[in-house]
Amino acid sequence: MAKVRDILIDVKIEQAQRQRKCRRNSSHVIAKGEWCLVVRTNATNDDYSYSRDAAKPMLDAAWAKLKGIYEGFGMSPPGT
Repeated sequence: MAKVRDILIDVKIEQAQRQRKCRRNSSHVIAKGEWCLVVRTNATNDDYSYSRDAAKPMLDAAWAKLKGIYEGFGMSPPGT
């Protein structure tokens, strides 16, 4: 069977190795050791870090989009 392609290749969570600033809200400080959402852009190949609070609406929107894709194929998302 063919390998399943990872379509979320440019999105991950990681534990900050140093203090970071949130890309969405610069007043959010991501402390060393905190988990954050990291998105790599294709245009500049930069990694952008987002705090947990800033990541929540982004993840909600991504989930809604994925759910719509499932529904477009007449399938139910996992766990529903």
